[in-house]
Amino acid sequence: MIVAQVRRRLGRFVRRMRPPGPAVDPAVARAARASGDVESTTWDGRLPIPALKLRFMGESEERFIAAAQSLAAVLAANGMKPTSDVLDVGSGYGRLAVGLMDRTEFTGTYLGFDILVRQVDWCTGVITAADDRFKFRHLDLLNERYNPTGTMDPSEAVFPAADSSVDVCALFSVFTHLYRPTIERYLQEIARVLRPGGTAVTTWLLFDDERLEAITSNASTYALRLQGTDGSRFMLAEDPLRAIGYPQQDVVEMAAKAGLHVERVERGCWDTGSPADDKSQFQDLVVLGRATSS
Repeated sequence: MIVAQVRRRLGRFVRRMRPPGPAVDPAVARAARASGDVESTTWDGRLPIPALKLRFMGESEERFIAAAQSLAAVLAANGMKPTSDVLDVGSGYGRLAVGLMDRTEFTGTYLGFDILVRQVDWCTGVITAADDRFKFRHLDLLNERYNPTGTMDPSEAVFPAADSSVDVCALFSVFTHLYRPTIERYLQEIARVLRPGGTAVTTWLLFDDERLEAITSNASTYALRLQGTDGSRFMLAEDPLRAIGYPQQDVVEMAAKAGLHVERVERGCWDTGSPADDKSQFQDLVVLGRATSS
């Protein structure tokens, strides 16, 4: 009994001495409670983090926040201004949105859409409820890998944004999971929604003759040894959209056909599996622009 009393008293003492945790953003806390998602949490008490079951990349909370901040930084380095209107194509479980929430200087608007309804519902129920500048839409587009029961033809997709209404389009790890007809349609939609002078920040798995040996080797993160009839290359015959790449020149030509031009290309390290440094891009970054005059 004496030991038990000592433990209780010691526990009360430790609780009194424990430093208080970060103050939880009331808006984020209310939104999480209202959504009924008891498995979600916050980072530093202010940035929402979805439950692990929604994070299909399976990353830790620390890596989720690091990725969120990194994606926002890539946009800021490639045309996004604090007041920009941003369209996030393939918004997933809100990584870019959370990264923009973390940038206190960002006063623009954000619209994300995705084919995964559970992730969109979480983003709406928590992120939008906490900050209504951030909005999300679900498009039930067919994708063999991620939405095999989708009811909408992706090659006829219409982005949920008006003509010339967006300053920056973000497509992170989207074109790496799409067939060519869908890519062509998405590029047309990017050109439609971008304002003159706007930019699209996109990632791909690119190759040319010089890079072919590297991307088909065992060292490559995605060994694209199989070739499609349209010039694409992929890793798995049973799951082509797990990782699919395209010739760099084809991407340049598809963009031009849609009314876009390539502003710059930054090759990533996916072909070697070894980043040159901590700031190395993983997938290949392609920044597209819409001409300032129509």
